[in-house]
Amino acid sequence: MRKADWLQGTSPAFRLMIATSWLAPDSWKENQEKAIREAVAAGPDWAEYLRLVNRHQITALSWASLSRVSGITLPEPVKQQLHKLGDACRIRAIEHCLLLTDVLKGFNRASIPVMPLKGPVLSFTLYGDVGLRQSSDLDVAVMQADLKRAQACLESMGWLLDPTLSSMSPRQWDSFMRNEHHINFAHSHTGRSLELHWRNYWETPVATSAWWNRSIPSVWQGCSIRIMSPGDLTLYLCRHGGRDVWSLAKGLGDLARAHSLDLVDWEAALDEARKSDQENVLLAGLCLLDKIYRLQMPELPGTEWRSRSSLLTEIPLQLLTNSEGPPVGTGLASLRNTLLMSHYERLLCPRKTLNDRLSELFYCREDFSVLPLPDSLFWLYRPLRPLLWVWRWVRQTWHGKPDHDAILNVQTRA
Repeated sequence: MRKADWLQGTSPAFRLMIATSWLAPDSWKENQEKAIREAVAAGPDWAEYLRLVNRHQITALSWASLSRVSGITLPEPVKQQLHKLGDACRIRAIEHCLLLTDVLKGFNRASIPVMPLKGPVLSFTLYGDVGLRQSSDLDVAVMQADLKRAQACLESMGWLLDPTLSSMSPRQWDSFMRNEHHINFAHSHTGRSLELHWRNYWETPVATSAWWNRSIPSVWQGCSIRIMSPGDLTLYLCRHGGRDVWSLAKGLGDLARAHSLDLVDWEAALDEARKSDQENVLLAGLCLLDKIYRLQMPELPGTEWRSRSSLLTEIPLQLLTNSEGPPVGTGLASLRNTLLMSHYERLLCPRKTLNDRLSELFYCREDFSVLPLPDSLFWLYRPLRPLLWVWRWVRQTWHGKPDHDAILNVQTRA
């Protein structure tokens, strides 16, 4: 973890956040501890550090990383706050584990193949500890052919379907299935959220079928599950980070830990990425991993990844260093930000046919609630989409501050 040049222009608090954004294995532990000691010796603004740790969702990881470094002195209020935040992360992880186990048992009873995504399973895979990765919801994937059975299974276990989905007509539902990739549920007793996926972001049905075929049988808490192959895990982590414009150090830490443990396969991931025109998705993650952590990187055949467009790293690094989160604005500032994000995604996402782009151009699930047309008039959504898009943009711009997800949703569809 040699110091990357760009870190020299950041604050000691930011450098400490980066150094504690993962828990290095033994092979890199000495380098991580050196980076932590140097950042602490530089006199970080501890209030800034706590803000960064919260924003980047690494509370438990940061506390675990700092706790194993000898010879550093942290202010007592900072230690207490980190300990408190780490405990809260662990308590939520345990609750998620219990809920996930119940879901997996239900799917096993119904003979529905299931693949947990991220969450406690990824935390255990990376760290041998379900409580180190912070997550706000559960994510599980099923094959599209099993989607209706999986939905019924979840509802029988007390998971409530997003009410905006239950009111959709058949043609609205078909449009939703073409353009989205997961369904939202909320637990009736705990209020926790679950996303039921049938494909991954930027993924075709053919690619989804392929990664299910490559998936590996495994067991979690006595339940049968599928896990991704090393190549698919590599591309998934890069795709997920790219979807968020790599604005969270948590995603970078996941990738760094997986890489340092040889849990990923860059060459297999590159072969698959090239089939779906997602090479930049993969190489953006590789560039950032090299630039931020300076781990030993692979030399991938047929590509000069270090010479890729500087925007693949410049925009994520700009968002990473923003202590308050991804920038939002109103009026022209919001439009500029949306265009910038759109340009970044165009560098990453696969090329699509003209028909696909026209189909997605102004798609937004909110249209079905704003203007609930019957199926006989469903065709009106196409000519009305420009007006509905403008309406959404005006409402987000002038009547509230759009969050990062809203910005990404607008730029994804536009």
